[in-house]
Amino acid sequence: MPTSIGLQAKWLNWHANLITIQRRQCVIAVHDATRYAVFIPCLTKSDFAKLQWHFEDVFINSLLKSGLPHELVETATQHLAALQFDTECNRSVQGTMNQIAQDIDYGLGYTNTAVSDISPYRYSAELSHRPCTIKGLKDYQWPDKAMAELLSNLHNKA
Repeated sequence: MPTSIGLQAKWLNWHANLITIQRRQCVIAVHDATRYAVFIPCLTKSDFAKLQWHFEDVFINSLLKSGLPHELVETATQHLAALQFDTECNRSVQGTMNQIAQDIDYGLGYTNTAVSDISPYRYSAELSHRPCTIKGLKDYQWPDKAMAELLSNLHNKA
């Protein structure tokens, strides 16, 4: 597989899950290769019709909150694709999503914060700035740094 096709395939793989926190419907999306997290809180029925927009909005703004250079954020914007759903699962990514969901629930409860009061951009950036384990890798991976590296590789190949 050519490098540019491999990078594009690596870029497109995300897992997402619908969770309920404080009786509110929320979506957690985690990038397979980097474990970068996108947390979209307090979705209503009508919001699900615009899920693509919500995902892109939180993802791009969380990249900005993470301090990524403008050219990498622009690369992410240019390479966004329509959300597609399938039934293939990666248990390692699902484990990361479950851990993130528990951390969100615990963190909000510990600080006595309503999920409706948080900034999804800042919260997603914070969730992505912590070490994660990935099956098959010896060392921990920092999702925000791994996403910056992936975007840098995409930017250099463009």
